[in-house]
Amino acid sequence: MMLGGHAVAQCLRNEGIKHVFSVPGESYIAVVDGLWNIPEIKLITNRQEGCAAFMAEGYAKSTRTVGVCIVTRGPGATNASIAIHSAKYDSVPMVLLVGQVGRGARGREAGQEMDYTHFFGSIAKWVVEINDPKHIPRVMTRAFHIARTGRPGPVVVSLPRDVIEDNADIAMIDPYPTAQASPDPKLIEETIGRINAAKKPILLVGSGTQYAGAWQELIDFSERFHVPVLTSYKRQDAFPNSHPNYVGNLSNANKAARDLAANAADLIVVLGCRLNQQTTGAFSFPRPGQPFIQIDADEQNIGQNARPEVGIVADARQALLEALKHPGPRPNESRASWIAEQHAGQKRYSVPGERPTRRVSMERVMADLRVALPANAITTTDAGSFGQWPQRYIEFEQPNSYISPTLGCMGPGVPSAVAAKLAHPDRPVVAHVGDGGFLMTGQEIATAKQYGANIITIVYNNGGYNSIRMHQEAMFPGHSYGMELENPDLAALGGAYGALGLKVTRDEEFLPAFKQAMAADRSALIEVLTDYEFATPTATLSELSGKTLAGE
Repeated sequence: MMLGGHAVAQCLRNEGIKHVFSVPGESYIAVVDGLWNIPEIKLITNRQEGCAAFMAEGYAKSTRTVGVCIVTRGPGATNASIAIHSAKYDSVPMVLLVGQVGRGARGREAGQEMDYTHFFGSIAKWVVEINDPKHIPRVMTRAFHIARTGRPGPVVVSLPRDVIEDNADIAMIDPYPTAQASPDPKLIEETIGRINAAKKPILLVGSGTQYAGAWQELIDFSERFHVPVLTSYKRQDAFPNSHPNYVGNLSNANKAARDLAANAADLIVVLGCRLNQQTTGAFSFPRPGQPFIQIDADEQNIGQNARPEVGIVADARQALLEALKHPGPRPNESRASWIAEQHAGQKRYSVPGERPTRRVSMERVMADLRVALPANAITTTDAGSFGQWPQRYIEFEQPNSYISPTLGCMGPGVPSAVAAKLAHPDRPVVAHVGDGGFLMTGQEIATAKQYGANIITIVYNNGGYNSIRMHQEAMFPGHSYGMELENPDLAALGGAYGALGLKVTRDEEFLPAFKQAMAADRSALIEVLTDYEFATPTATLSELSGKTLAGE
C-alpha cells in the first residue's frame, strides 16, 4: 500500500527529476511528504507561483530536460499560467502539478475549484486529472512522455486532494523510453542534392536542434555542405557565434539577416523551427514560391505557417546524422566568399558603437560585458526594450547559454537565472531585466540566497515601461500616459534581499561594478540608470514619434 502523494513523488524520482519548484499549498502536502524522503530531489520554495513556474521553464531551457513545478489549486494555478503560456510558445518540456478539490466536491464550485482542462486547454500540450490513485504511475509517466516528445511543451496534471491522500495498492512503472522520429533517407538525400545544387542556400535552426542535443552535428553539417547558419528569434546559442558559417539571428532589428532569409537565399532549410511570427518578420518569408525544406520532430509544425516543398518529420539530430552520411559539394569559391561576406557583416552588426547619453549608455555596458563576461556564462533576459541590446551584442559560444521568452512576457528574467544557477552551479549566470519586469518577480533573489544560487542581476532603470512607450509615441505622438514608474532604490532593495547592491550612474562605473559583482561570494544586483529617450539600439523616442513600428 502507498499514499497517492508518495506515488507522485516516486514517479518524479523515476523520471530523474533533480529540482521541483513550488509555493506551499495545503492541497498537495501529501506530495511534499513524499518528497521529504527523497533526498535526490531538491524542493525549491518560491515566493510566488508564477515565479515557481518560470523557474521550472528556465530550468528546462538550461538543461534541455523536463522542468517540474507544483502549485496549489485555484489562485496558485492561475498565477502559474503565464509560464505555461510561455512554455507552450517556446516549446519547453514542463510538467505542472496542480492541487485540486476532492472528487466528491467537484462540480460544486468548491473552495478554489477550477476546471483545469478548460483553463489550460489552449496553452498546454495536455491537461489531465487523475481520479484514481492506482492510475498515478500510468498518468505521470505519460505526462512526461508527452512533455518531451515531438514538439516539447507543458503538461498540466490535476491532483484531487483525496486521490493523493488515499492509500492504495499502487504498482509503479518505468518511464517511457525516449521516442525519436527517424528521417526518411530518401528525403534526406533529396535535401542534400538541393543544397549542393543551390547557389545561396541557408540553414535556419531553432530550438528543435537544442532539445535534440545536435550542437556538434549542426557544426559538422554546416562545414561539410558549406551552408551558412541563421538562428531563429532568441535562439542565438543554437550555433557558435564566432563560427565562420554563422550569419546572424533573426531578431526584429537584424535587417541584414532578414534580407538574407527573405531575398538573397535561393534555398532555405528550416531545422527544428516552426517559423513563428517573430522569426519570419510577421510571416514575410518564406515568400510564395521561395524554395524551402522543413525538418521537424512534430508533424504539426511542418507547414504550420508556410508550405514547404519538402517536409521531413524527424528529430533534428537524427536528420543531421543521416545527412552526414552523404558527401559534400565540390569547393565553390563563389559560395565561400558569399558566406564570408555575410559572417563579416554579422560581426560588424554585433559590435556596439559609441552612443553617449545623459545617463548610462547601453552600448558602453554591452562593450564592457563583451570583455568581462566569461565564455561559459549563462545569460537570461526579461521582456522589454532594454533586451534589444543584449540580444544584439552579446555573443554565445556554448550551447544552452541564453534564456529569453519569445512570448514577450515580463517576469522570467530573474527566476530563469536562479533556476539556471541551480542547474549549473559552476557557471556564472547573469540576468538582464528592466525596472518594470524586476518589480514583478525580483523577489526571487531571496530564493537565490536561500539556496545558495548566486546570480548577477543587471536592472536597467529608466523609470518606465519603455517598450510600450515606444508604441504609444509612434501611434499617439506626445500623449505619454500610464507609462511612468516611481521606483524604489533598486540597489538598496537588492541589498535587503541579501545581494550585493550596486548603483551605476555613469559609463565608467559599470565595468568596475560588474567585476565587483563577479568577485562577490553572494548574489549581486547592479542598478544601471539609463536614459528613457534611448528606446532601441538604432532610434530614440523622438525619432520614432509618429512612425509605424514593426510587429504587433
